[in-house]
Amino acid sequence: MHRKMFTGWGLFFLVLFAFGQAAAREKVWVSSYDAKLKAEKSASSETIATLPLGTELLVFSFDDRWYHVSTADGKKGFLYRGRVSFEPPTGAQGKVGEDPLGKLLSGVADSNIKGDSADTSRSIRPLTVEKEKKKEPKNELVLQDELNNLLSRRITSSQIDRFLLEGKVGEYGE
Repeated sequence: MHRKMFTGWGLFFLVLFAFGQAAAREKVWVSSYDAKLKAEKSASSETIATLPLGTELLVFSFDDRWYHVSTADGKKGFLYRGRVSFEPPTGAQGKVGEDPLGKLLSGVADSNIKGDSADTSRSIRPLTVEKEKKKEPKNELVLQDELNNLLSRRITSSQIDRFLLEGKVGEYGE
């Protein structure tokens, strides 16, 4: 009789523990445009799906800069930590839209990369050189033309991926 009672309570606590684990799973949201859900913890692994900004994900685990997640439609894979946020991205509201910055800075404000994780040593440049250069003042028309030229440029996803890969930045980092 004690054995049956012990087995019954053990089964009860096992079910309770399993339910508690499922309920305790964390949710995150995609914080960048066209985030790639990967088959493995590697940027070069197969892409399972391309997830739009604001997609809600269920987290199974976090390891070595990658989240193991599943989507609402059951797709499971890995997403780099810089592509997720613990809160829905501001202005996303589940809508897929055009990124006005050409996907270059998408999700920066909502990214899950912390300041202490960033390595800026590669971006330090001698700043005094610019101060030493004498620049001629430009008239407003020249400045407007330069601004229009800059704003008309578009950066493709493949160009961004190539830049990140060559610079070993983000999910392409070692």
